Amino acid sequence: MEEGVKSVERAFQILERVSLAKNGIGVTELANELNMYKSTIHRVLSTLANLGYIEQDPETERYKLGYKLLEMSSRLLSNLDIRREAMPYLQELVDLTNEVVHLVVLNKGEVVYIEKVEGSETIRMHSRVGNRAPVHCTGVGKAILAYLPEQQVREIIRQYGLQPHTPHTLTSIEDLLHDLQKVRQRGYALDLEENELGITCVAAPIFDHTGAVVAAISVSAPTIRMQRERLETLAQQVRNISDKISARLGYRSE
Repeated sequence: MEEGVKSVERAFQILERVSLAKNGIGVTELANELNMYKSTIHRVLSTLANLGYIEQDPETERYKLGYKLLEMSSRLLSNLDIRREAMPYLQELVDLTNEVVHLVVLNKGEVVYIEKVEGSETIRMHSRVGNRAPVHCTGVGKAILAYLPEQQVREIIRQYGLQPHTPHTLTSIEDLLHDLQKVRQRGYALDLEENELGITCVAAPIFDHTGAVVAAISVSAPTIRMQRERLETLAQQVRNISDKISARLGYRSE
């Protein structure tokens, strides 16, 4: 291995080890753990410190990560494309369920479908990439609403109303808020023929690196295929996939 490549490898080994030390770490400890000479450790640390990737506590003389890394990671996270990052996981969910999978975002008080992946069990639905839908009667809409401030939820409903799409649509703000509370408790939302008769959906929210809800995914199928036992299985699968996408966007649950 060329010396330049070795130096880069050492730098990343040191960075990774420093990142694990909450209270910082010293040169001797690093040398022992990484099996490197102290002189090598000190030289690499000095270079990284000059570049802003490492900082040294003047009192303890221990090293910790610098804010330059935070700046870089913030730029990375802000540039992530939800649709592109989610696509492999949407396909994974289709492979697991063989049902229609949607990815949506909230825009001006409505959900917008930005991706739709179908399994072999195709169904007739109104959804199409680029279409908009109400938040109060869709699983994806409720999955997003549940993690917004109540004042914002009320403002959206004030503007768009609670138009009944089927006899099962929730048409009072009190019923909707109660349903959103259940969404937060179990981690997923249900659309029990509230938007389209004969169609049941289970949805889960997606969070970004700031902890804000930024999207939602769902599995949709004919109600006849959505019996209670399967619905519970699908809910767990949807939650697992939404967690993977959130992690990909930098979200870290407490």
